[in-house]
Amino acid sequence: MGLAQAAEARKLAFPLLGIEASVPDAYTIEEANSARVVLSRKSNPVGLSFYRVEFGNLEKLTPAHHKELEKFLRQRLGKGAQVEMSSLVVGGRPATRVLVSGMRAGKPWQMLAAWSFRGGQAQVVEVLYPAVQRNEAGDLFGQVCRNLTWVRPERG
Repeated sequence: MGLAQAAEARKLAFPLLGIEASVPDAYTIEEANSARVVLSRKSNPVGLSFYRVEFGNLEKLTPAHHKELEKFLRQRLGKGAQVEMSSLVVGGRPATRVLVSGMRAGKPWQMLAAWSFRGGQAQVVEVLYPAVQRNEAGDLFGQVCRNLTWVRPERG
């Protein structure tokens, strides 16, 4: 049984990030600010994050930017981390699907992320998890990406 059937989900709005996402009820907000929201679940290391990365006045990511992005992602899961990128659609927008595999505290970890680039910013959905929980994390990532809605960010 997948995560979508196993856990009730609720729609959460993060207007400063410009998204609404369906998140399983078991996940609660651990940290929230104008550029990042981190959700977690008690007694479970699978974490879910939404955040924005500023790239400045760029129309698109160049191959040089992709190399910098890979370097940044490798730092998240150790020097020997492997990065795989492919295409994905998130909320009707093109995105880059990223899978990073590496070691944290001597144990294998992975990160699944979707980077949607628009107007010099990337909006990111990220699931970070111990590799042994890849099925649960993959279900969570798929559910969030399928049900994500882009909204106009509020301006202050």
